[in-house]
Amino acid sequence: MRITNNQLTSNYLFNANRTLEKLTEQHEKCETGRAFKRISQNVSAGKKALQARTAMYRNEQYQKNVSAASEQMTTAEASLTSINDQLQNVKSLCLKAVNGPNTDDTSRDIFAATLNETKASILDDINAQHVDKYIFGGTNNKEIPFTVDDEGDICFNGTKLDDLTCTDGVYFDKDGNEVPMSGDTYVDIGKGLRMNGDTFDKNSAFKISFQGAEWTGYGKSEMSYTDKDGNEVTEEVSNNVYQILTQMQNALENNDTERLSALNDHLDKQFDHLLTGIAELGVKSKTLETTKSKLEDENDSIAQMQQDIEGINDTDEIVKLEEYNYAWALTLKFGSTVLPNSLMDYIK
Repeated sequence: MRITNNQLTSNYLFNANRTLEKLTEQHEKCETGRAFKRISQNVSAGKKALQARTAMYRNEQYQKNVSAASEQMTTAEASLTSINDQLQNVKSLCLKAVNGPNTDDTSRDIFAATLNETKASILDDINAQHVDKYIFGGTNNKEIPFTVDDEGDICFNGTKLDDLTCTDGVYFDKDGNEVPMSGDTYVDIGKGLRMNGDTFDKNSAFKISFQGAEWTGYGKSEMSYTDKDGNEVTEEVSNNVYQILTQMQNALENNDTERLSALNDHLDKQFDHLLTGIAELGVKSKTLETTKSKLEDENDSIAQMQQDIEGINDTDEIVKLEEYNYAWALTLKFGSTVLPNSLMDYIK
C-alpha cells in the first residue's frame, strides 16, 4: 500500500492536535486544581459537585444570618444593660432623696434633673439601631418606634404603652386593635425552615426581633402606700420604666416623699423584666455561638467533599503533565524528521 505525503501529513497533524489538546487540558487541571470544567466531562461527579456547591452556598448564607443576628443581640444586650445601670442609679438617688440628708429643694432639683437625663437616655437606648434597623421596634424599620406624645406619655408605634395589652405575643391598644408593626421577625439559620401553607413553622427559624415594650414594661397596675397623713392610698400607675420616672418627677415637684418611695419600690419590680430580657438575650447568643460553630464544621465537611469530587491528586496529575510534555516533544521531533521543514516551522 502506498502512503502519500498528504496522508502522512494529515495523520501527523491529526495526532499532533490530539496530543496538544491533552497537554492543554492537563495544564488546565494543574492550574485550576479541578478534575473537570464541564459537567459533560463527568456527568455523575458533576451532579454531585453542583449539589455540594449549593450546600456550601446555603451554609455561607446561614453563617451570614447568624453573624447578623449575633451583632443585633450584642447591640440589644448593651442597650438593656445600659437601661438597667441607669435605673439602678436612680434607685440609689431616690433612697437618698427620701431617707437621707439630701431632702432640701436644691437636692430635689438635682434629682429631678437626673431623672430627665435618665429618661432621655432610656429613650435613646430603646430606639437603638443596628444597620438602620430598630432593634426593639418589632417589624418597624422605617419610623422611630418609641416616641413621647404632647402629654409626655411614651408610645410604641403610636400607641401609648400604658394602654397596651398583650395576648400570645400580640400587642393590642385599649380598643382591642392590634398595634401596627408590633409583630416578630425571623431569620433562617439552617434549622430546616418548614412551611405550613402560606406561613412558616416558627420553630424552624430564629427570632431576631425583641419587644422593647415587654422588657421596659407596658400597661398599668395598682400601687398602694400610706401617705404623710397616715391614709392608705391606692392608685393605678404605669408599668413602664420611662413613665414611672415621669411619675417620680411629679412626686418630687409635690414634695410627696411617701409616693416617691412607693414609686421607687414599684420601679424595683420592673427590674425583673429587664433582667429577664438580658438573660434571654444571653441564651439566644449562646445558641447562635453553637450554631455558628456547627455551620463552620459543616462548611469544612462540604468543602472537603467538593474537593474529593472536583479536585485532583497533585502528584498524579503532575506526573501526567510531564508525560504529555514528553509526548509533545517526541511528536515535534518525529515531525522534524518526516515532514517538510516549512511545515514543521509552521507547527513550531
